[in-house]
Amino acid sequence: MASEPHENLRSDFPGATSAECDNGWVEVEYSNESRSVSARCPRCELEKIRDAAAAFTPPRFRRPIAVPPPVTAWAARGTDAQGLYLAGQVGTGKTHAAWIAVAAWCLTTGTVPHGDANDARHSGVGPTVIFARMTDLLDSFRPGDDSVRRVRDCQHAGLLVIDDLGAEKPSEWTQERLYSVIDHRYANCLPLIVTSNLPPKQVAEQAGERVASRLAEMCEVVLMTGADRRKRGVA
Repeated sequence: MASEPHENLRSDFPGATSAECDNGWVEVEYSNESRSVSARCPRCELEKIRDAAAAFTPPRFRRPIAVPPPVTAWAARGTDAQGLYLAGQVGTGKTHAAWIAVAAWCLTTGTVPHGDANDARHSGVGPTVIFARMTDLLDSFRPGDDSVRRVRDCQHAGLLVIDDLGAEKPSEWTQERLYSVIDHRYANCLPLIVTSNLPPKQVAEQAGERVASRLAEMCEVVLMTGADRRKRGVA
């Protein structure tokens, strides 16, 4: 769907005397120069990202909810954001808050979210955002045609979200696979969101000391509190 044209875009182009959108492009004129400049409309680009983020988000989590201020602040840091650990009991809104953080982070960084490396629209480009339940993530790491690529994608994606850490049965294999991903993102200061029913002090028992140590250093911990939203009929 084509974006509606935007007018009065001079504030987006300092020093411009005229800047109006025409089908996603802006013709920018400056009074002290005998030339005009064409540029993509920044507001149309934001609309595209907002629409892509909405399509990327599962329907249940598209409705806005109140999230703790540290979650919003984390997303606003954009590419400077590192780790965010959302901890709390079942039904406190951890997954919903993580999806909201993903959409806000995409807007901050100008990232169009896509997680399928096989999508023809993004041929040859790795996923920009991966949002995966821990159990599903481990299943995709098991030996197979795509397992090596899946590990690599999780290491290099612009943003990785691991949902429900602790739902998996702990083993040496699961700890090693998780470590291979977390260590790469830790070393390269790449953003990561983790949701879990586990308080941070119990992560080492579940995921191993090496993973727990790196998460402790790179993640800001946000405690999600309250009653089970699902039992109250709240998404």
